Amino acid sequence: MTATSSTAGSAQTVGRAIQLLRLVASSQARHLRLVDIAEMAALDKSTAHRLLQRLVQERMLVRDAGHRGYRLGPLLYELGLAALPETSLRELSQGALQQLARGTGDMAFLVVRSGFESVCLDRIAGNFAIQTMTQGVGDRHPLGVGAGGLAILAALGEAEVKVVLKAIAPQLRRYRLTERALRERLVAARERGPALDEGSAALDVTAIGRPIRDRAGAPLAAVFVASIRSRMTEVRLRDVDKRLVACVTAIESALPR
Repeated sequence: MTATSSTAGSAQTVGRAIQLLRLVASSQARHLRLVDIAEMAALDKSTAHRLLQRLVQERMLVRDAGHRGYRLGPLLYELGLAALPETSLRELSQGALQQLARGTGDMAFLVVRSGFESVCLDRIAGNFAIQTMTQGVGDRHPLGVGAGGLAILAALGEAEVKVVLKAIAPQLRRYRLTERALRERLVAARERGPALDEGSAALDVTAIGRPIRDRAGAPLAAVFVASIRSRMTEVRLRDVDKRLVACVTAIESALPR
């Protein structure tokens, strides 16, 4: 084996290990089994098992005896604390997100792009009697799933959209979606302005979102508001969207130059 092929093999192993971490992090079950992980990663069980065992040894994953599955380990939390910037997007956005929740009365969310996924950074409850907990802080979903992820995906260029759709296609069935259906939602979001999700992230819940762009104009995150479907009439959606635009403007203005 040449040095080049050895390096390529090591890089592939690292890539596969990161893929497994992403799958565990994005699982709604929270305790993915070996057979599920191997199937979702398109790996044979022996390879998946070897990688999982090493991740457990390094404390990046934990295997609970009572669940026969894997969940994220403490080392990831420790590394995450060290990786936090001095001024994070969550901190910059908190005031605007609080105002959005107060103004709409509903749950307001902040999600950030992470590769082909969106990750929930923050959620703030409004004062309406029924609050929809469609995402928790740290939850991950493929880009395009949920109003926030859809808003980010719709704001990308077409070449990048094709790359994302190809990458997330195997996961869409978990969300009762097809690539064609997601493409139709993407087109509708671009035509409408805000991204609208009606039931794919959570049953009987409607959510509306807008992307947050960096100084270069690239979508780096999104904010969205979610409520029960009966509450989200067309008239109310227009009002919520105005508040979303104000929230996004405030956040973008606070981004470092």
